[in-house]
Amino acid sequence: MARLQPLIDAGRLENIVDLLSLLSDLVDLLDEAMVEKLSLLVEQAAAGSWEMANALRLAKAEVAAQHQPPSVVALLKLLNDSDTRKGVAVVLKALNVIGRQL
Repeated sequence: MARLQPLIDAGRLENIVDLLSLLSDLVDLLDEAMVEKLSLLVEQAAAGSWEMANALRLAKAEVAAQHQPPSVVALLKLLNDSDTRKGVAVVLKALNVIGRQL
């Protein structure tokens, strides 16, 4: 009891009780279905970030291998590539979805 007295005097014991209450509520909420949903979200986020980092690393290496920066004409020719158009379409569609949600 002597060790709890400073916490009681400072009003910090209520914070500890609130934290324990929060942890208890989380244990009640985290059933098997919720854990599966959360693990799927974490897995998807990790996969997405890995793909983006990998694509950025590859693109950076390809550009670094060139001796001069690409010209404007070369950049416009890059838009003619089907893979580039697919990537641009994904980015534009993602922006479209974000805009709808705003």
